[in-house]
Amino acid sequence: MKYQLLIFDLDNTLFDYNKAENFALDKTLIHFGCSATAEIKESYREINEQTWQKYERGEITSEQLRFQRFESFGEAHGFDWDAFEVGSLYLKNLGLGGFILAGTEELLCRLKPDFRMAACTNGISDVQRSRLAHSPFEGFFEPLIISDEVGFAKPDPEIFRILLDKAGITDKSTVLMIGDSISSDISGAIAAGLPCCWYNPYAAEWPLVAGPDFIINELSDLESIVYLEE
Repeated sequence: MKYQLLIFDLDNTLFDYNKAENFALDKTLIHFGCSATAEIKESYREINEQTWQKYERGEITSEQLRFQRFESFGEAHGFDWDAFEVGSLYLKNLGLGGFILAGTEELLCRLKPDFRMAACTNGISDVQRSRLAHSPFEGFFEPLIISDEVGFAKPDPEIFRILLDKAGITDKSTVLMIGDSISSDISGAIAAGLPCCWYNPYAAEWPLVAGPDFIINELSDLESIVYLEE
């Protein structure tokens, strides 16, 4: 088989991040006596996405990411709170959300005998490790690369270089990156010179000139790619 190492993104590729986020937001907002309406939570998601984009562009650190989003969120809605305290509780709650997407455990169990599997995630170390510990995937990935731990975030090619170095891989053609994010997973893999597969569950149009090697709408379709003979 052509591919020896499969690199998986975690959030919204294997993990149900939206469910974990909703779970953590509900618990955190209720704890601080704030309304947890759908409108309020959607406002947080917009602010959070903007803050994450700053992090992925290298404009803020992971430490600033933890609390800056709650400063902006609190200001937008007039919440009188300590963003450090709110951010800390939110991350603790988020770490409990080891919810996985349907079919992912079965897929990885089928792949495990034949492939090495690694994970590369833009995330906060204690949160991602806690979520893995609360999921069936603890111990599945070697290496496990978390942006917060290595100081680089996707799409920076350096995070992929670190992963390949830890995996002892020199031939990039034997590696396949799988992820749902165009801006971090796929653009990063292309910049790093790695074959990549865009997991596109909503059948969106590819918006860029340079594209992935593969596009799948169901994660189970990955098997038809990785088991292809050269």
